[in-house]
Amino acid sequence: MSSLRIFSLSIALPLSAIAPLAAAAVNVMHWWVSPGEQASIQVIQQYQAERGIDWVTTTRKGSGTSNYMDAVRQRVASGAPPMAAQAIGYDIQDWAMQGKLANLDAIAADQEWEEVIPAEIQALSRYRGHWVAVPINAHATNRLWLNQQLLSHLELSAPDTWPDLLQMLDKARAAGVIALAIGNEPWEYTLLFENVAAGTGGAEFYRRVFLDLTPTAADDPLLLQSFERMRQLRSYMDAGRHNRSWDEATDLVRNGQALMQAQGTWVNGEFRAHGLIPEQDYACFRFPDTQGLFLFNSDQYMLFKDYPTTLEIREAFASSLMDVELQRQLNIATGAAPARVDVPSATFDLCGQQAIKDLRASNMRRTVMGSVAMGNANPGQVKEAIYTIVSSHLNGQLSDAEAVAQLKAAITSFSPSSSGISR
Repeated sequence: MSSLRIFSLSIALPLSAIAPLAAAAVNVMHWWVSPGEQASIQVIQQYQAERGIDWVTTTRKGSGTSNYMDAVRQRVASGAPPMAAQAIGYDIQDWAMQGKLANLDAIAADQEWEEVIPAEIQALSRYRGHWVAVPINAHATNRLWLNQQLLSHLELSAPDTWPDLLQMLDKARAAGVIALAIGNEPWEYTLLFENVAAGTGGAEFYRRVFLDLTPTAADDPLLLQSFERMRQLRSYMDAGRHNRSWDEATDLVRNGQALMQAQGTWVNGEFRAHGLIPEQDYACFRFPDTQGLFLFNSDQYMLFKDYPTTLEIREAFASSLMDVELQRQLNIATGAAPARVDVPSATFDLCGQQAIKDLRASNMRRTVMGSVAMGNANPGQVKEAIYTIVSSHLNGQLSDAEAVAQLKAAITSFSPSSSGISR
């Protein structure tokens, strides 16, 4: 989540159903650098290496996807775009709007992407009906991660409701451990807020306010309650949050210094990278009152049309990312559900199987909904405004009522018709 790497690949066709292709070097950018993320990248590297793909990597430090995307922009502006770059949500739409991305319709039709990818993820992979990105996973963001030893010691169980959660936090604080671990980036605060808001108002409230961007006066009490609950949660956070990253907060849970963290399923990948086992070392629960919802962040790869390569190589790269076996192996490592709903779940761990089950069920209910924090719910200008409001409120710079007023103003200032999204 927190840096940038630039990869150079030698690539041969990865799918046995397609004729072999001579090796060719292509350049790919991504930001996966934490231990769990590195383990995930190694899965892709190994999978493609077995098909004749050699990786040469260089690293560039950064912080968050905003700095990462600045680096992509610099590459494109200099006339040296990568062939492919990791992206999430509306960042893909921004690049497609500029006419920079390759059309992937042919390979999508050949592999029947439309049949196996949830509609809400597809909406971000396509621009004005055309495929411009390849989704590789579906992380759930409405998750709690808990230290199993502390959970057992404090005699706690999965919190179904908001009062259940507060009771757990109270017990942890009384026991002298950090009740709720969190880092200091605005997206982390906003991820916590989206969970609170979804649990407070439910699916239709979340869809209306954060996806459709059409809040009504009737939503004001629910928004106010959401900010009141965020203020409650602030009292369970420690002062150290101002000087740590999301994965350092994960380490506090892993080491038993904190009871829980509200974070996406990439935490499962972090725990796995350290050899931890669900129900033995840690627990994964849905955020209270969000049962039946799958708030998602889908990592995707967009391909730049001006990169000097052949259509055959570009389609070979896209094909490999959507291969069923690659998505299975990759997401066992990432902790996410695969972007494809047809990947067998038997070899996933308990938390991974839960994510797959939740995605499939929510896909049937049409309650797969984009994460505000991760840019899958609304355009960049709205997301950044929400970041500022939520962070200012959590740091005590805005009252609950002021935060509601500013949030509604930020949401209603944007015209959904200006994006290429079709929901």
